[in-house]
Amino acid sequence: MGKAKSNVLALVWVGLLLIGCFTERGEEGKLLYGRHCASCHLENGEGLRGIIPPLANSDFSDKNRSELACIIRNGMSGPVEVNGVVYNQPMPGNAALTETDITNIINYLHNEFGSPKQKVSIGEVREQLKSCQ
Repeated sequence: MGKAKSNVLALVWVGLLLIGCFTERGEEGKLLYGRHCASCHLENGEGLRGIIPPLANSDFSDKNRSELACIIRNGMSGPVEVNGVVYNQPMPGNAALTETDITNIINYLHNEFGSPKQKVSIGEVREQLKSCQ
């Protein structure tokens, strides 16, 4: 009876570990956004009026969907128009972010801020990154 009880406890422990892993993966985009993007674009994605463009309900994200992964990885500079307002603050890239990280960030933007309007797949991000290297 003791061995059966220890096996059950072991299964419960493994189950709890797996649940924790999947829960954290679901929050990964939010965590990555908070760590790498929110200091400039703010927690709510509104940006800094006149300085940093918004990500929330941004027309730029849909118009430039095929470049989002490259922008996140490599940054950008020069004037950019977002929702009819021109911004000219350089955005640093983050070369350390993986394809999965970038996919999670873009899909967090989709889920939380409505831009881009459609989710991206890791395959789509992988192809974008090949074209910008």
